[in-house]
Amino acid sequence: MIATEFCANIKSPTTKHALRVLMVTGIYPTEERPHKGTFIKSQVDSLIAAGVEVEVIHPKPGPLLVRYLWTIAQVILKAGTKQFDIVHGHYGQWCLFSRLQWSMPVVVSFLGDDLLGTPLGHGRYSKLHALIVRISRWLCGHVDAVIVKSEQMKQASRRGCGIVIPNGVDFELFRSEPRAQVRASLGWDPDRYYILFGSDPAIPRKGFHLAQEAIERLHKKGIECELVVANGLPQTTLVHYINASNALILSSISEGSPNIVKEAMACNIPIIATRVGDVAEIIGRTEGCSICSHDPDELATGIERAIQHSGPTTGRADIAHLECSKIARQVIAVYEHVLQARRPGKHSMAAREK
Repeated sequence: MIATEFCANIKSPTTKHALRVLMVTGIYPTEERPHKGTFIKSQVDSLIAAGVEVEVIHPKPGPLLVRYLWTIAQVILKAGTKQFDIVHGHYGQWCLFSRLQWSMPVVVSFLGDDLLGTPLGHGRYSKLHALIVRISRWLCGHVDAVIVKSEQMKQASRRGCGIVIPNGVDFELFRSEPRAQVRASLGWDPDRYYILFGSDPAIPRKGFHLAQEAIERLHKKGIECELVVANGLPQTTLVHYINASNALILSSISEGSPNIVKEAMACNIPIIATRVGDVAEIIGRTEGCSICSHDPDELATGIERAIQHSGPTTGRADIAHLECSKIARQVIAVYEHVLQARRPGKHSMAAREK
């Protein structure tokens, strides 16, 4: 099921007041960790801009058990006030905490490895995340609506009950900037080739070793380029790194719908990516971008093609449908559908999939 179906079916709001949403998440940007959960904040901001009232439950850093218990207590207390129309959880166990109250309908957003599992390399998967996968798939049949980021995630959900709504992109922030100007501000060499790796190299499924091997292949061919890691940066800095680079490489083993790819597309930067998640759908028709297998030689060829691409790509125009305000309207349509389904004689989306 796709989100546009809901937009077509909703004819009028089910509430006379502004929709009031309680958002539950384990990741959200803070001063100490400005890069964590930026896509969730972007969704919150776009929902507020569309007239939705949103309150975010996000526990402070600390012992995991304390964070879990604090979140559960907050959800139950907030639900008891009857001030909200919807509880919207993000990611596996945080979605479960949203479901630990039954007075309000629950919408859950799965983000990737909570449905797909977390590869550790050599064909092994994290046992902890295997448990989260089981919880997530169980939840699919016990909440009012399930949002996933890609068709692959939808297939992994319980009986394919997910509504595909990728994360949106803030087009006001992520836009093309003059490369020479940005490089000067960052102190980068104006004539060097820079390839951006926009993930945490320490996470095995991000495939950093593949990106390194691809760069080594190019060095052996006499093509001097530098692999730049952009991890832990606030978005206001990340956008400069993207625009200063000749291309972005995504060499992941597994993904849902990687945000860095859409952000680079909004900046009209070439992308070289493995065939994971919805990446092929996003960059597949954009000249200068390449979809590759998990092979360093193929990735190196993609990089070489990208750095030879003259001028900006058409990425921004190609993902115009992912602009955050358009995504917000799709999410609101899901909320409205859920509230309609709560009327007497109606059933939730998830229940109808059983």
